[in-house]
Amino acid sequence: MSGMRRERIACLLAAGISLAVHFAALSATIAFPRDGQKLPAIARCYILGAEEPGVTNVVVQGRNVPVHKSGGWVTMVDLTPGTNTLVAGDAQVTVTVARPPAPRPASTNSVAATPERKYEKLPYAGDKPKAPPKGRKPSEITVVIDPGHGGSDTGAMSPHGLPEKDANLRLAKDVRDELVRRGYVVVMTREDDSFPALYDRPKVAHARNADAFISIHHNAPPLDKDPRQLRYHAVYAWNDIGVRLATAINRRMAAAFGTALPNNGVIHANFAVTRNPEIPSCLIETDFITTPEGELDCWNGERRRKVAKAIADGFADWTKLSDTETTAKEKTK
Repeated sequence: MSGMRRERIACLLAAGISLAVHFAALSATIAFPRDGQKLPAIARCYILGAEEPGVTNVVVQGRNVPVHKSGGWVTMVDLTPGTNTLVAGDAQVTVTVARPPAPRPASTNSVAATPERKYEKLPYAGDKPKAPPKGRKPSEITVVIDPGHGGSDTGAMSPHGLPEKDANLRLAKDVRDELVRRGYVVVMTREDDSFPALYDRPKVAHARNADAFISIHHNAPPLDKDPRQLRYHAVYAWNDIGVRLATAINRRMAAAFGTALPNNGVIHANFAVTRNPEIPSCLIETDFITTPEGELDCWNGERRRKVAKAIADGFADWTKLSDTETTAKEKTK
């Protein structure tokens, strides 16, 4: 993100999103899709970007699209197989859409259901699940915090071009600081714009004999779904030990957000960073970064620290549980 756009959002936040703040003129930008990006065989995708403060509409593919008071906007556009030029205001990007596969000939034979994919255990993981560290002092409890993505892997993108990787790192550092303040031992999988390999992230937890692993993310919808229709928080886990950790954190996050952000609960997910048979692990999707409202909340330091406190509160609740106890009667979805 350019320094000018970074300053622009900071000023908007400091001024309570007041449009009386004066900025140098900024032309329209398209943050997603990226120019030259290759897209799968989809008929529609979302497009998002930003306009000058004070602009109320931007013309995207010949249609007027409302602009948020922050300058961010998002809408859906139609696609065709091959090369597509997407135009928004005075900005444009060219993307390539894959052609759909040829239809398979009909068969009269019955087709067996596809078996669930089997995943091998992490080679460095043990076989005995760890219980919550009930009765131990915070200084004797180690948690690994994993800011998702990093380096060349930007993750999702906000209307003003804030990469998810940066939002993840900022929130993860706030979570770290809150936990350290309470006396816990915190290990980060990254503290800068680097990209630890996916399976090296849970490996850190085993190397440090950690009690828990928490991956921090911000969400984005599938490419062909409207971001304006999707905004919630959720925690993902794979097994019982992960679900207990996820449930404790989700309960505290739901209380912190209240009615401001819907709670999608604890969701079963077979992710590389949650699929740990030994160390309780979960992945938190704290918000969607792909709307102007979600973007502004990601930039809001006070709100971010509130989320960090909720995550730390949930983790502290989990450390006091017995091996099978949960903090709420909550089922995975």
